[in-house]
Amino acid sequence: MTSKIVILRSLGILGACFALLCGCSEINDSWEVKGGGFIKYSLNGGDDRTIELEDDDVEIPYIRNHHHYLLITTQAKESDFGDQFNIMVNRPVLGENHPVEGYSWFVKEFSERGFLDVDSSIVHLDQKDDSTWTANLDLYARDCRSDNCSDTLPRIHITGRFRYWIPEEDR
Repeated sequence: MTSKIVILRSLGILGACFALLCGCSEINDSWEVKGGGFIKYSLNGGDDRTIELEDDDVEIPYIRNHHHYLLITTQAKESDFGDQFNIMVNRPVLGENHPVEGYSWFVKEFSERGFLDVDSSIVHLDQKDDSTWTANLDLYARDCRSDNCSDTLPRIHITGRFRYWIPEEDR
């Protein structure tokens, strides 16, 4: 009887170890290791939206390149709503940064590109180090949903949060 108890306890310990190993098997698949992140945002104070970022959706200055700018580019297929961002910040610093005119735009629901009003738009970086970049977004884009970017339409106000982890091999 005692040998059966020992065997059952051993099987229980082995099962627990197996479950622990299986549970940790994807620990190195996280954004913090592989790179990537997200933009969580809302349009005109509406519902929250999220676009996940792959490691190649963001160019950090001097990481795998010789660029002095931050570039965030999403694809419409990555968004449940067909939204898309292209935000470029030249020589980013901690604090307030303005997007680069002509290179920064927003697409709402598969529409035409609505360029950002760079004088009113702010990318407020609060962390930029060798592993993580984060920023609050306060952006104003032209509304081009009717395939007509009329100046008479009110601007789309985009507020949100950007977070990106640099891939471990690039640190």
